[in-house]
This record gives sequence, C-alpha cells and structure tokens, in this order.
Amino acid sequence: TRPVPNDVILPPLIRTLLDAGIAPDAITVLVATGLHTPKEGNELAELVGDPWVLETVRVENHFARDDAAHVSLGITKSGTAVKLDKRFVNADVRIATGLVEPHFMAGWSGGRKVIAPGVAHAETITAFHSARFMEQPGCDNCILDGNPLHEEQLEIMAMLGGATAVSYTH
Repeated sequence: TRPVPNDVILPPLIRTLLDAGIAPDAITVLVATGLHTPKEGNELAELVGDPWVLETVRVENHFARDDAAHVSLGITKSGTAVKLDKRFVNADVRIATGLVEPHFMAGWSGGRKVIAPGVAHAETITAFHSARFMEQPGCDNCILDGNPLHEEQLEIMAMLGGATAVSYTH
C-alpha cells in the first residue's frame, strides 16, 4: 500500500520468472495491505502500475482480519502470536518488494516489514502497535540496533524460514 514504483519493478521481475519456466498461473502478486483497506479496481491498477501484470498473473490482496487465510507460526520470545497469510507462507518462492524509508517504530520500512505487518494477521499487527513496542526508546526512526520491534520482525523472519536479501536494479 506504500508508494513503490511497481510499474518499474514488477514487469521485469515477472518476465524473469516466466523466462525461467514458471507458469503464469503459478505466480501471485500478493498486495501486503497490513490493516489498510485492500485495493480494488482502479486503485489496484494504479498500485500495480502496469496493465500487463494484471493481465498475466494473479494479483490478490491480503486480508488481515480473515482468520481462515492465515497460518500460525507460533509465538515469539516476547509473546507475539505470529500468524501470516497462507499464500505467502506456503509459496515455493517468496519475493518481497517494497520501499525503504525511515519508519517511526521499526527504524526502517521495507524488507521484513513487508511481511510483518504486511501479510500478517490483525492479531500480530496490533501487537506491533501496542505499548509494549511503542513505548520502547529503541523503537524509533532510523534505529535498528537495539530496536525491539526490528528484532521481533527478524525473529518472525526466522520462524518463517529465514530470508535471503537480493537487490535488483532495472
């Protein structure tokens, strides 16, 4: 739901997957809505930025309040119940794209934040926005070292099976 140049990122990314032999119906662009209103119609087309993407692969919204659409990964050491979108958890390949900018609690947006809260259940998301994190001095813009929310997100990434960061430039 953030202003990301999807019109620049998604077409070459999807073409690369198609060129590698992945069938179009095996590719889903999952819009990481968090608790934001899902994008539909013209708003979704504007977010995706390229009609070819909408015509070629599935583009679906995440719905944070849909209990049946999530799977539990357990509970973090600090007590956050971790539930993520089944489509993302069960995917053979997961690619997260997003904007990296200062974030008032997580230090920086993008990366792990695209996953949690992006495709997390409402219960997981509201835990992030609780006093447990919001009142911590390390939860602030541009701070990663000693940031409890950032550390929580990294723990969730580990619970998911880790992640490999890859930079792609068009």
